[in-house]
Amino acid sequence: MSAIEILAILALVAWSVYRQTRTSPVTAKSRFKMAIIYTIVGLSVGGFDRPSGLIGYGMIAIGLALSLAVGLARGRLTRVWADTEGRVFSQGTAVTVALFLGLVAVKFGLGVLAWFAHINDGAGFGEVLIMIAVMIAVQAQIVYRRAETLTREASHRVTAGQASQRQHATASV
Repeated sequence: MSAIEILAILALVAWSVYRQTRTSPVTAKSRFKMAIIYTIVGLSVGGFDRPSGLIGYGMIAIGLALSLAVGLARGRLTRVWADTEGRVFSQGTAVTVALFLGLVAVKFGLGVLAWFAHINDGAGFGEVLIMIAVMIAVQAQIVYRRAETLTREASHRVTAGQASQRQHATASV
């Protein structure tokens, strides 16, 4: 990876950490926005190179598995809540940021290991961005599902509360 590619990844990581720590509304329309951005940039700069040998493909598989696992963990550990008007918000925590940074560090570590071991693992700038996109997409889907549950629960409480109010009003008459 060139110095420019490393600087670009560091800038994208910094932007991503900033976005994770901000409170954001959870909506169906925008849930995959960051994953799509990372995928487009990753594919635009080359995506995956074809790895060679079983070990090279194994390293790609390890990277994908790590992205899925970290995305699952981050999706479960992201703060998700509904306000009094029923809007749902999310915000990353110190743990979700650490998981993200850990994934990036492990990806770089795997790349360094492959380089020193002379393994063509297909890794490059685009591959790292696509792996991050996979993690973000998995996380976004889990957060969205959790938000749907909160919305249903809030709707059920409102409906139950209205029925209770009607019963009180009828009993009072």
